[in-house]
Formats: sequence, structure tokens, C-alpha cells
Amino acid sequence: MASSEASVDRERLAEFAARNGIHTFKIGAVDLDGVWRGKRVSSDHFIDSVSEKGTFICNILFGWDIQDDPIPGLAYTGWHTGYPDINLKPDLSTLAVVPWEPGTASVICDIYERDGHPMELSPRTVLKSVVSRAESLGFDAQAAYEFEFFLFRGSPRELAARQWRDLETVSDGNHTYSVYRDTGTEFVIGEVRRQLAEYGIKIEASNSEHGPGQFEVNIHYSDALRAADNAMLLKHAVKELAARNGFTASFIAKVNPAWAGSSGHVHQSLLNKDGTSAFANADDPTRLSDIGSSYLAGLVEHASDLTALFLPNINSYKRTEGGEWAGSSSTWGFDNRTVAIRSIPGAGPAARVENRVAGADANPHLVLAANLAAGLDGIEQNLTPPPPVEGNAYALPAGQAPLLPANLGDAADKLEASIFARKLLGERFVDHFVSTRRWELKKFGAAVTEWEIARYLEHT
Repeated sequence: MASSEASVDRERLAEFAARNGIHTFKIGAVDLDGVWRGKRVSSDHFIDSVSEKGTFICNILFGWDIQDDPIPGLAYTGWHTGYPDINLKPDLSTLAVVPWEPGTASVICDIYERDGHPMELSPRTVLKSVVSRAESLGFDAQAAYEFEFFLFRGSPRELAARQWRDLETVSDGNHTYSVYRDTGTEFVIGEVRRQLAEYGIKIEASNSEHGPGQFEVNIHYSDALRAADNAMLLKHAVKELAARNGFTASFIAKVNPAWAGSSGHVHQSLLNKDGTSAFANADDPTRLSDIGSSYLAGLVEHASDLTALFLPNINSYKRTEGGEWAGSSSTWGFDNRTVAIRSIPGAGPAARVENRVAGADANPHLVLAANLAAGLDGIEQNLTPPPPVEGNAYALPAGQAPLLPANLGDAADKLEASIFARKLLGERFVDHFVSTRRWELKKFGAAVTEWEIARYLEHT
């Protein structure tokens, strides 16, 4: 950045900080598990230095798991590299006042290696690369997230002290879409909607969902990078706002075998460079355009290879077991909620597709990168989708509804072997991500669960 440009940015940031009473900037980058990792820095230090030069942080962010346990055997980093620094460079287009933290602003960062090159393993870097591919093909990618989550009574510290047992949800029973029941939780969910709107993330709607204490929020659509940023920020904001009210919010895929799972459905479309919808079909509004159909075909074609990104955890597959409103097969259909890819055609800008495979526990940047990469490949290869599913996809024989990988091990194997994923998401990224998933499998394999104790202790 030229010194004159940096000076202008500093002046604008100083004015922003003064106008909003900002004394602290919380900054961070997204790791593989979708956790926002970073620092809080003083306003003066951010304006004078970090805004332009970034801040250094240990690259162990990509060398440990979701519980901060170092992962052995990674090629990228480890004790063999000495865990050197990486640079978090603020993307000032994401600058926003945090309304529930007076005097605080937030900024999402991109990650660069010490030599100045973008970090290939960074989820935001991966997504930006695929977005650039879309732009080179003449499209602007659009997306919107729907999230489901559970709200439990008690702070995270209180629940941890009870070993996460005897969880009490904020409401009881299944009362999906109940306006009456929503009144009882509006003091929390309403605050989420209002605070996020002030934060710059528009929530179109919220409602109670199919599990006790479960809710859904629908984020307004935007360009793909902003959609992923908004989804990540929403998850963190919901957790923070819940904690302020003495609750714990969780986006875990399946918390109880008797309850519905929590999904992270992604609506997506492409715009032509003139701003018109590339998926709209004025001649036949009951079907997507040829571009939209090829995009959809790519999603169906590559769903199996990309399942590890949509369902990244051991627990993720408990949600897709037996259907339960989750896409579990390489299928699609018109406005059908039992398939993986739901087609929502139209004559105007609302024409879109919805991927119903991903869980709420998945990393939004990686989910969107995978979807966009698959859809663009469908367009480039001029793919034609298989026949649509009519009725219940869960009841179809395997030959008509090819099942997606049923566990993390199989999904990791499929991703590792995918030539398509390696080409569009990057060799190093695929190898590293697969290694982290196999670590999850190893950790789970060493765990002794309550199910095992109850099943085997007496009779063996």
C-alpha cells in the first residue's frame, strides 16, 4: 500500500474510532473448524500499525484441533518447524462496530505467510480463490445461510462443570413455527436479531425449530465471501449473546438421538455481470436455466467427494443417519426437502439452489468454497443433472439415491482421492484438511463413551 493511501486509511479509521467511541479492535482469522481466532488490540495500535501491517500470530492455529491439542504428523507445521508466525492482515471492508460490546469494533483478517504470500490452508483464502474463478467465468456468486442451533440453560462453564450431562433446553417439546412459544424466548432470540442487524448482518426471520430449545435464523443473501463472513460472525455472536443471558448456544450437528439435528443449509445462485440472475428462466419458470441446471448437476456430481467439508466432525454423521431432514444422498429435486440439492426455480432473481447436506457445525467458508467449486465445474463441464427425485428420497433404493459417505473416515478417504477437489481447492489444503479429520477419528477411537459402558460393563 502506498504511504499516501495508508495515511488516508489511518485518518478514516481515526475518525471512525472517535465517532463510535472505539477503544478496542477485536481481530481474527477463521481456522479449519470455523473458529474465529485472533487478538484484541488497542485502538491506537490498530490505527497506527495493525490496520496496514497486520499482526503476527503463531501458525499453530493450523496445527492443533478444536480443543487446542497439537496434531502430530502434519506437514505444514509442528514441533519440526518450531511453530513460526503467520500474519493476520485486516480486511477493512469487514470493519464493524460490535453493538453488544461498547467501545469495540471487529475486523476479519486474511492470513499471509512470512514471505507475503496468501496462506493456502486458510478457509477464507480458499473461498476467495473459488470466487475469483467464478468471476473469471463471468459470474458473481451469491449465497445465504440458514442456521439451526440449540439454546441451553446455564453458562458454558456451568455445563462443563456438569460434564455436559443433564442438559436443560430453554424450552420443552417440539413446537416448530409456534408463534406463541416464540414469545417466551423472544428476549434472547429477538436480541440476536436486533443486535445482528445493528452489526450489519440482516436476519430475515427466526423461528422455533423441531427440537426442544432449537431455533432457526435466516441470513439475508449477499455475495459469497460476505455470506461466509456473516455466517461465521453470526455463530460467534449468537454464542456471545446467549452467554450474556446465562445460556449456552450450540451449533452441534446432533445433541440428542431423539431430537432433530442442526443444519446449515446454503442457498446459492450466480449473477451475470449485468446483475441479472444466471439461474432465472423466463421461458419456463418451473425449471432453472441451462446455467443453473449445470451448476446443480455439479453439486450432485461432487457431493460425495466434498462430504467431509459439509460434515466435518464425528458427530456430523449422527444428523444424516436415517434422513431426519438432512441431505444424505447424491440427489436433487424440485422444492423437495428430502434430497441433497433442492432446486428452487423461477423467472426472476429468486431462482436458486439449496444444499441441504451441510450441518450447522461446518465451516461456512469451506462449505461455500466447496459448493461454488462444484457448481462451477458443472458449468465448465456442461454437466446434465440426473432425473429429479419425486417424493421421499430416503425411501429410494441405493441405486436410485446413491448414499453419501456415512462416516468421517469414508468421507476423508473420498476427499483425499478426489482429483476435482485437489484441482479447485488446492493440493496442500486437501492433504492438510484430511490429516486433521483423521486426527479427529484417532481421538474418538481412543475415547470410552457412556454408550460403551452401559452396553458392555455388566455383561462382559
